[in-house]
Amino acid sequence: MSRRSDAHGATTVVEGVRAVIGAVHVIRAGSDRSTATFHRVVGLRQVAQAGITARVGSGNAHTVGAAVDVLHGATMLPLLLAPAPWRRVAGRQLVIAVVLAVAEIVAVGTGRRAGRR
Repeated sequence: MSRRSDAHGATTVVEGVRAVIGAVHVIRAGSDRSTATFHRVVGLRQVAQAGITARVGSGNAHTVGAAVDVLHGATMLPLLLAPAPWRRVAGRQLVIAVVLAVAEIVAVGTGRRAGRR
């Protein structure tokens, strides 16, 4: 298996996981009325991001996806100071954002060609 197909397989896994996380958010939206709209919006964003990134498939698309995840994680930081249930939501979202951003970056690599420095 070539390096290119290895990267494609890894990115497919990342986007599949992202889509599942998004679907869980949408399904879970009904479980807590105070955070339902938040879960729906984040869930739909995750599903859309997974679809768009998988469709485009370029390293740049995955880099933009990672940047979106970092931005999302940063917006969760102030919510860590909010009362429950928002503190729990923010903590979980921060972890998800960091994991997905790192996964996107690891999946596409540095963009350098093998043998070049």
